[in-house]
Amino acid sequence: MNHNIFRPIFDYFGFFYPGAYMTVLFFSFFMTLPIMIFASKRFNMSLRKMVFLPLVIVPSALVFSKIFHIIFEDMRQIYMDGLRENGISYLFTVMLNPFKPGHVFYGGLFGGFLAGAIATLIVYPHNRTAFLKTADAASICVANGLWLTRIGCFLEGCCFGRPSELFGIRFPQGSKTMFLLYQLDPEHTNLFTDTQPIIPTQLIHSFSNFVIFVFLLKLACSKSPKNPGYISAVFLLSYSATRFLIEFLRFDPRGSFLMFSTSQWISFFLFIGGWKLFQKTKTEKA
Repeated sequence: MNHNIFRPIFDYFGFFYPGAYMTVLFFSFFMTLPIMIFASKRFNMSLRKMVFLPLVIVPSALVFSKIFHIIFEDMRQIYMDGLRENGISYLFTVMLNPFKPGHVFYGGLFGGFLAGAIATLIVYPHNRTAFLKTADAASICVANGLWLTRIGCFLEGCCFGRPSELFGIRFPQGSKTMFLLYQLDPEHTNLFTDTQPIIPTQLIHSFSNFVIFVFLLKLACSKSPKNPGYISAVFLLSYSATRFLIEFLRFDPRGSFLMFSTSQWISFFLFIGGWKLFQKTKTEKA
């Protein structure tokens, strides 16, 4: 709700201010270190190798989250026009610049998984158990990052929900939410007052992701050992299901196909993959 909430800290040290969302996002990346240290001990994995993985995963996740933003949120023409007007430098300064607005979680998940899978196969060649344990550790990191970054979405004013007098929050006049809402519903949006009450889907999503994060930690700390890959399966099932449902409350512009949004279609197939992994890891002997 306040894009500049962290600006005084950056101004004090003379740093470039990337915005509320990006500040929280990069903070969540720093939080992967203690989680990886915990996971390496809990899953009996090499600390050096586990800590190395985020250095590969994070940049790839950022780049692919921008790519998905361009492809699936109807931004192709806008960016192509910018590329023609500004030259090849625009590709790196704006289109794929991780500090610029415009990120899609599923793009980051895909890019991070791709980079993490390749890195893990190199670090642990022909070791399926190590691959699944690494995926379990990464799932805990992602769940932690998700509940944090959705708070960043709320502060930034993106990813908002549908208008609702029953369960809504007004965003301030001049906010990013107000201008986006005006594009979607100009007849009911006044540019000179606060917005009409809208569902705070960012906070709902943050809460659901926090619950998932705590539950995954509980599974990791359980005295009864879980099969490698079990935690990952639980994450895929729980996140895809909650994301699918929360998408019905979203109102900001995104891509869609038939009656579902792009994120809902991805959630659907992700749930199927998570269910297959869950069935497999549940039946194996720990």
